[in-house]
Amino acid sequence: MKNKISALVVFCIFCLLQTQAKTIFIAPNGNDTTGTGSISAPYLTIMKAHQTVLAGDTIFLRGGTYKMAESQIYLKSSIFAYMNYLDKSGTSAKRIYYWAYPGEKPVIDMSAVKPATYRNIVFYVKGSYLHFKGLEIIGTQVTITTHTQSECFRNEGGSNNIYEQLSMHDGQAIGFYLTKGSNNLILNCDAYRNYDFTSEGGKGGNSDGFGCHPSLGSTGNVFHGCRAWFNSDDGYDCIHAYESV
Repeated sequence: MKNKISALVVFCIFCLLQTQAKTIFIAPNGNDTTGTGSISAPYLTIMKAHQTVLAGDTIFLRGGTYKMAESQIYLKSSIFAYMNYLDKSGTSAKRIYYWAYPGEKPVIDMSAVKPATYRNIVFYVKGSYLHFKGLEIIGTQVTITTHTQSECFRNEGGSNNIYEQLSMHDGQAIGFYLTKGSNNLILNCDAYRNYDFTSEGGKGGNSDGFGCHPSLGSTGNVFHGCRAWFNSDDGYDCIHAYESV
């Protein structure tokens, strides 16, 4: 009887914790100044929602096209321009979710973002236990004319993340890129028609569909069900991988 009571108490605590999780909405017609993050008054940008997000929270991106502007770049550091810099983590029991709203397609259009002498990183992921699902990125630009690259998603230290049903296409950038972090799952993602016509004489180098170059100790990274086609460099590039992929 004591075991049944204890199990019931644990279950009730779990349910209570789950109800405390927030749901935050962003939309192409949202507003970071007057919005509240509710479904009726959404924010405009992911980084606005990121300010308050905690483990267990969900950020829903409503459908439509998000025409990104250079003024929305969150951080410029060294030669990198980060549109979204995600350094908050969930837990094994409570991920942070960055999902397309069910039944809708959010498209992040980077074609107007051309910061001179910077590499564009659309999603820079340092946090762990995050889950991205259903997002589409188009038009990511390259501005540096020498040997360089931009990336749609860059996993730089985050572990135990899930990247699911993402589509990165018709830009100059690498679709997905990893150098640090373990046990990340890239699931049923597409990267296609990415061609760098700017750097190195426009020969298309460095525009890979998927690049996975884990450093020593960054183990357990898996690509499952992903597709890459019509990228001007490699579909899959693991040239600097120091661990199995």
